[in-house]
Amino acid sequence: MLLQMSKNLTGLQSLASVEVIQHGMRFSSSTAGAAEKIGFMGLGAMGHRMAKHLLDAGKNLVVYDSNRFAIDRLLEDATAVAATGGPGTVESARSPADLAETRGITVVFTMLPGPTAARRAYLGPDGLLAASGGLVPRVLVDCTTLDPPTARELEGRVRSSRVSPAAGPPLPGLVAENPALLDAPVTGGIVGADKGTLSFLVGGEQAALPVVEPLLKLMGSKVIWCGDAGDAQAARLCNTLVQAATMAATAEALALARRLGVDPGVMTRVLNSGSGGSWVSREYNPVPGITPDAPASHGYRGGMRSAQVLEHLTMALSAAEKSNSPAPVCRNIQALYSNVVEEGLGDQDFASIYRYVYGSGSSSHEWRSGDQLFNSTH
Repeated sequence: MLLQMSKNLTGLQSLASVEVIQHGMRFSSSTAGAAEKIGFMGLGAMGHRMAKHLLDAGKNLVVYDSNRFAIDRLLEDATAVAATGGPGTVESARSPADLAETRGITVVFTMLPGPTAARRAYLGPDGLLAASGGLVPRVLVDCTTLDPPTARELEGRVRSSRVSPAAGPPLPGLVAENPALLDAPVTGGIVGADKGTLSFLVGGEQAALPVVEPLLKLMGSKVIWCGDAGDAQAARLCNTLVQAATMAATAEALALARRLGVDPGVMTRVLNSGSGGSWVSREYNPVPGITPDAPASHGYRGGMRSAQVLEHLTMALSAAEKSNSPAPVCRNIQALYSNVVEEGLGDQDFASIYRYVYGSGSSSHEWRSGDQLFNSTH
């Protein structure tokens, strides 16, 4: 079913069209001929914001998400872009395999919840590698946070698959018959995704980097080459360890300061004026109201979920054990987030430990001990 609408966007004679095709939906903001397309799979809290930056930059997107609502939300963004005369377009694929078969796609990005979802997206019966006749995109970029062994397995499976005859010309330095997969997990969280200031940690076939780096810089501010396949994931897990430990230490200090009579806002200024300052205290403060854009100021919603942090810490701990690297801090922080998740609060942002582990620095009768905190405040 095709619905076509035209609007006069300039008051002169230039028209922009919006087309909607059910089960293969396409929004087009111009009547120009077909251009190269970017695939994007995974339109959750992070993926939607990343894809939106590509759309705002005028890129033509082909997207897929198992949640139809997530697709519809980006299609609404495409309608807004069309209304302002922007050149970006969005169309939706029926499956990951359909996405990989779409003519004109040069690169596919995936941004998924974790290893299980990534394996399904790439290796499932209708996954990207199930594309009949081979993959049209020559480069795939997985921004999901994975354990290094899974990242290396996926890279090997992609490298052993075939490129479709409909693919574009071969890329310098890459085998013409096979696609390449880069792992490119991100740091910066929801705030960074929203502002376009993410850092991409990239590993894999370095010859593929020149193709994707300009696109990465539309979604972020830094691209850091980490090495071979899986190395970027290892770096990401180590970063999560520092990030979560810093959050726990900052939340603990702010709660303690409040109980000792120091206002959290004052204590934050103290931290930020000296060696105790960090990204957490400056950009992602766990105390509601101190950082307006941080999830803490919005009911601990819309950020990096505690369950996700726990999953990353668990992967980091497993990697530490396999490499015989002591990780007592990781183990302790993992226990804190395990408590939060076990209490059914895994969907809340990881800064919520300020409330659910440290009691928001409360000195009321409700606070007795850490063991009683959930019963008194949840």
